Amino acid sequence: MSDLSSVLAASKDLNSHLNKSDLPSVHLSLEQIEAQSRRLVSKHRTGDTDKANYLLAQASIDSSALTQSIAHLTTTFTSSSLQPLQDTDVSGFLRHAHEQNIVKTIEEGRRETVEDFYLMLEDRTNREWEAKKKRVFDELGVRVASKPTSTKVTSSTSAPLSLQMHTKMLAYDRTITSLNAARLRGTSYPLIHALISTASPQHAFIHQLCRQFEHSGAHILNAPQFERKYAKAYLSSTLGPQIAKGARQALEEQYLDIIQRTVQSHPTQAQLGGDPSISNLVRAFCAVRFYRGGEWHSGGELVAGVPLWPWVFFLVRIGEVTEALRVLNDRRDAVEAKDPGFIDAFSIWCESRTVPKTVKTHLANVYPHQSQDPFKLALYKLIARLDVGRRSVPNVTNTIEDWLWFQFAMVDDAEELNALTSVLLAYGERHFGANLWSSVLVMCGQFERAVASLWEHPDTQVEAVHLAIALAYHGLLRVSSKAETTEMGVLTLSPPSSIPSLALPTLIWRYIRQFVKMDPKEALQYVYILPLSSDSTSPVGQEQLEAAWELVRRIIVLGNSGPSTNTNGNTNSALAWEELVGGVRPDGTRFSGVLQNHLPLLHLSPSSPSSNFPSSVTPSSQTHSYTTTILLPTASLLLSNDRLPEAIKLYDLAGEYDLVVGCLADALGRVVINLGSFGSSSGAAFVGAGSGSVLGNGGEDGRTRDHELEKTAREILGVYERLGRGTGSSSLSSSTSGLSSSMGHSPSSSNAPKNRLACIQLLKILDAAERGKEGHVERALEVLEGTGLIPIDEGVVGTGSASSSAGARTAGGQATGGDLDVVKITRKAEEFSSLHESVQRCLPVYMVLCMDALVAVAQRVKGGGGAFHSSQSQHHLTLTLSLLRKKSRAVMVYAGLLKYRMSPEVYGYLSRGDVEVAL
Repeated sequence: MSDLSSVLAASKDLNSHLNKSDLPSVHLSLEQIEAQSRRLVSKHRTGDTDKANYLLAQASIDSSALTQSIAHLTTTFTSSSLQPLQDTDVSGFLRHAHEQNIVKTIEEGRRETVEDFYLMLEDRTNREWEAKKKRVFDELGVRVASKPTSTKVTSSTSAPLSLQMHTKMLAYDRTITSLNAARLRGTSYPLIHALISTASPQHAFIHQLCRQFEHSGAHILNAPQFERKYAKAYLSSTLGPQIAKGARQALEEQYLDIIQRTVQSHPTQAQLGGDPSISNLVRAFCAVRFYRGGEWHSGGELVAGVPLWPWVFFLVRIGEVTEALRVLNDRRDAVEAKDPGFIDAFSIWCESRTVPKTVKTHLANVYPHQSQDPFKLALYKLIARLDVGRRSVPNVTNTIEDWLWFQFAMVDDAEELNALTSVLLAYGERHFGANLWSSVLVMCGQFERAVASLWEHPDTQVEAVHLAIALAYHGLLRVSSKAETTEMGVLTLSPPSSIPSLALPTLIWRYIRQFVKMDPKEALQYVYILPLSSDSTSPVGQEQLEAAWELVRRIIVLGNSGPSTNTNGNTNSALAWEELVGGVRPDGTRFSGVLQNHLPLLHLSPSSPSSNFPSSVTPSSQTHSYTTTILLPTASLLLSNDRLPEAIKLYDLAGEYDLVVGCLADALGRVVINLGSFGSSSGAAFVGAGSGSVLGNGGEDGRTRDHELEKTAREILGVYERLGRGTGSSSLSSSTSGLSSSMGHSPSSSNAPKNRLACIQLLKILDAAERGKEGHVERALEVLEGTGLIPIDEGVVGTGSASSSAGARTAGGQATGGDLDVVKITRKAEEFSSLHESVQRCLPVYMVLCMDALVAVAQRVKGGGGAFHSSQSQHHLTLTLSLLRKKSRAVMVYAGLLKYRMSPEVYGYLSRGDVEVAL
């Protein structure tokens, strides 16, 4: 064994060929190396690690434990160089291949996971986008084309419906109208049968769905019903077994129809003969299916030479269990020889659809050995409810309908129905298809999900609405509370058990929005359905009533834009609106509209004892007033939408006469202001005005609306004058003090005389403007003087002789050349602040109108035209012009006393007019 010195010498020889001659080499002995190493170790201070350990401890790192782990770490096998595999190393090759397969599998799984993640992310993003887009379109009233490749959208409130869709909606509308008429009479209505007869010529699938609902909703619906009879039972989930029974019976009737059509289409194979019994019909059906070439090919055993088990199963499949028992008893010996006790068990099962535990145990013991005939296995499984986890029987439940029937036949209580429903919901619509999926949900008692499923498809939205109405009428629909309702859809799942509920108001509104403007009366028929759910638990019941009232108000607001045919064959939207809410005749008497005739359906009472609205029902729950619930809020909404004529009519119908006069004053003030815009010279207000008037001409549409409002105001004030209304004694004014108008305030009975006076003054201003445009400036000036707003009469002290000229007439009828009465003008200016606000806002308008009238009359006098013909004496014309100059000065003095009430442009215009009169 060599010592360390020889080892060192050998190590030096290894790299001796690398040494360069030009570089000096350092030669250290082992002792020198050891000494230098010890010096380096002595320089290292051990206390420096304390601070590092403290910092690591703050980061929850145990440095001492890590130090011990590192000290005990074995580094021998941590890494090794790769060695090539020999050709004969089979185990190494297999090990390498196995490791590579694992690596590739991991990499492939990672890649697929990433791809699936991005595909799922894209799919979810697309679904969320489609849902948001649909919600936006629903809110905007837009319908998307049914083809997915099309991006064309149309407005659902303005675009015409197709002829087929319109015909379908009209047919269903007649049914809903008949339903509401029956509700008003207090009688029951066979709604399910009516919908079936309506859907028969329209859509075969919907007819089938209604038939299934007739059974699934509860087979007892065949008898006359009263509305909401099953509401409490449905909400408490005690109708589960009845719903399952109804679904099973519907499938049994459907299969019986299939058997009859199959036998009729194959009479030769069926060999039905003259026996009309249902048992013989099923035997013929078995012959069509299994008899070929003189032999039976049922795939099972024959009993007494016939396929007994398919025969019995098909009889059970169509619900004829008594006939099935008779067929078994006819062959009792043959059956008991191989299956002892089966007929007795089947007889017990036929009576109650269940068997005792002992019988079930016996059948369960022999069930595993019955493996030859699938129909026999199905009967054993059905009677004893065996192997529930396996929900299908090969060669028996071949179709979806057969599979569904078998599941419902094995349902015994509500828990089993809930379990079956969970399985079906897990399968989803993709497994069953769109049309069949709705039927499956109906048969499971998931009525809310069925309606939502139909609503998701544009072709069945009409049927979805009417199915929801039928469910609500019979009390078989859960409605969502306002807090649970979302904007994404009509279906709501309430936690924690995800109980489905339907946003019925949202569903109704999205349906009637398509025709609410054209047919508001038909839209109301659907709104009358919402109060059906008012008996729901709090707060859902009250929310349904409030939702119905809100939709009624919305229909009234939108219903004035649709046509209605009058007696002359012309269309008139005003007539349609009055047919909806009622109106007032020219003599002041009222006539009721469609809405008043159906107040009991909305749980509303008439407006007041004096309102004679017909109703054949006297409901005890009508505690809300039609006036305070519908008329007054709708009128306020119309005011906020700047639809003053309709709002005024509603206030009048509500008996708020003082409020009507106040609204008229505000509205007429706006009409007067709309005569033109100040600060422009777009045209003269009166014919013959010398300079350009600051009153411009409004648009043609605006003037038409203003004329209609002016006409309405004159009619209402005339009726109120005769009947003594609008004098501040309205009984309901105090209750409506909180209502706001579009002008920011609400007139009350306390200023009713001022409102009436303001209306009269504003109407005179409008009359003066109209007279002036027609060229009757003298009459226009006389009307303005009659308003008492401008001191052009009392502000002039009369000293002249009488005059017959209208343009030079004073308050006493004298044409004078007197001076100005500044005291009276000042007093008139002080009284200005006590005028109605609308009149105050119109100050620039009637001041300009007055000055234009004075200028026009003065020009006529100077030109010798009009009433001032050459026959008039020169002295009289001089006095007339002097009086006109004094009146224009009175206008200027009055305007000067009302500082900051008008713009500088108006003051300048008045000054120019005064100069023209004075020249």
